[in-house]
Amino acid sequence: CWSWISREIIDEFAKVVNDENLTPEQIHNADEPSLCWHYCPRKTLTTVDETEPMGIKAAKDRITVLGCANAAGTHKCKLAVIGKSLCPCCFQGVNFLPVHYYANRKTWITRDIFSDWFHKYFVPAACVHCSEMELDDDCKILLFLDNCSAHSPGKIFIKNN
Repeated sequence: CWSWISREIIDEFAKVVNDENLTPEQIHNADEPSLCWHYCPRKTLTTVDETEPMGIKAAKDRITVLGCANAAGTHKCKLAVIGKSLCPCCFQGVNFLPVHYYANRKTWITRDIFSDWFHKYFVPAACVHCSEMELDDDCKILLFLDNCSAHSPGKIFIKNN
């Protein structure tokens, strides 16, 4: 259900896509959900008289995962993962990670992390994808983001096209 999107936003999006001659190959969306990978549910299917254990602090270990793909589904950027420590013990001896790894004490995405991902990874990957799809070298890419405070104002992230 798209009822929460105002008609103005839809019209503005359609105008930008039409004015810039954008294809689904050029329209990307990025989002960064948190994944509580070590959290045990506090409640499960139980009887009425059972209670949850007292005095046990819930483990809330989490990571944040930044995913990005285009509207056509043909270009999926390598995931960026934000963990708590820069060199976790589980990475000892690992020479290759299938993700871009960042560290932040609270495992949140920050402006610095997002800016680094955007300039070092997203822009080059999007340019390569455009050339593979035989689009113009100066084709524009539209990246949709939510209103997360880590996302700087759009004018800062304009890079080439």
